[in-house]
Amino acid sequence: MTARDSPSPTRREGEGARRADEGRAAVPRGTAGGEPPADAGARHAASAATRRLLDFPHELRLAGVTADAAATVDFLAAIDRLPPASLQDFRRLARLALVRRREDFAAFDAVFDAHFLGAVSAGRRSAPDDEEISESDQTVGTKTPPLLADGGGGGRSASLDEGLGKRSFAAASPSEAADLARFSATLATAFPCVRNRRRRPAARGDRLDLRRTLIQARRTGGEPMRLFWSARPQRRRRLLLLVDVSGSLKEHTPRMLRIARAAVRSDVRTEAFTFATRLTRITRVLSRRGDERSLHALSDLVRDADGGTRIGPSLSALLADPRHQALIRGAVVAVVSDGLERGDPEEMRHAVDRLARLGHRLVWLTPLAANPDYRPATRAMRAIASSLDMLDDSTTITAFTRVAAALPALERAPRGRAFRAHSLDRSA
Repeated sequence: MTARDSPSPTRREGEGARRADEGRAAVPRGTAGGEPPADAGARHAASAATRRLLDFPHELRLAGVTADAAATVDFLAAIDRLPPASLQDFRRLARLALVRRREDFAAFDAVFDAHFLGAVSAGRRSAPDDEEISESDQTVGTKTPPLLADGGGGGRSASLDEGLGKRSFAAASPSEAADLARFSATLATAFPCVRNRRRRPAARGDRLDLRRTLIQARRTGGEPMRLFWSARPQRRRRLLLLVDVSGSLKEHTPRMLRIARAAVRSDVRTEAFTFATRLTRITRVLSRRGDERSLHALSDLVRDADGGTRIGPSLSALLADPRHQALIRGAVVAVVSDGLERGDPEEMRHAVDRLARLGHRLVWLTPLAANPDYRPATRAMRAIASSLDMLDDSTTITAFTRVAAALPALERAPRGRAFRAHSLDRSA
């Protein structure tokens, strides 16, 4: 072969690449040297592992560890950049990224063991002495929670056990549908308003809109033939609804969630959350079209229904998220709960006090207030009484409508007095 007949280096490289491509194409998927087959089971396992990893910082917050959004980002970035080689390396990496205080190490280890190793009763706090909670209800870590075993749920007892199950919802009766429609109309009519920060064009404003006036004057040779005005129109405040779905309130849960759905789909901007042993945002699900389908979709989203009660950690998790803090500021915050906290009442007091300071008004609705002579008796409820603007009944849709109608009078009342709706002077 002469030099003219020998292939050039560029040609040899091209032929080599073509043969390599043909060789790869000849290897079937799933064999050695080819790509692994798409395994649905493997994808499902990877998705479950990712969910467990993302839920871990949330579980830490429920246990009282301050694992904020910045710490969560650091945790995930550290795993991506420095993949741990062993479980101990993973524990040390997570502790470095998520724990800010030395006193939180014990709670972190307990939650880590419960979340990743399946240990029992991790991160649970001891229950304080409480007048409305008997010693027989303080069993923790049993296979079947007492509240689920005895068929309770009337708002008289509470548990720390976490129940991960689904709820089914019966169809609303015609009378309930009419009451819900009345509640939505009352809420839209009586809900407090606030003036917008931005000015808008108005036919009868309180300030001259100089820009629009000068633009119009240019069309008439510089002579202002018409004056334009601007104003700050009013808009309704936001409603933040926090619904307790723990086992002590399970007989009230379907009605409270229907009320939450009616509020979300009303003319008032509403954000809705549920809490028992964890915090869940349900606004998007409740805003879906369909009478009962949105409620049934909650069964897949709210997995701690009918379980234990951790009010303080759940409210602390709400306050720890900057996105949720933006929803609280200037809003009317309504908490629907019996207030039977089985954890540290000081954590609940601190969280409720901050909710009252960030929000416009704080309303607490409890089935225990159905009794006209009800007075807060538990340590937790006595601790938060000075932060509440209204304390009323939550046993019927009519009670919610009565509270909504009393909101204008609550605007003019002093704060922190825990008024009952019937005691407010609506004509004031």
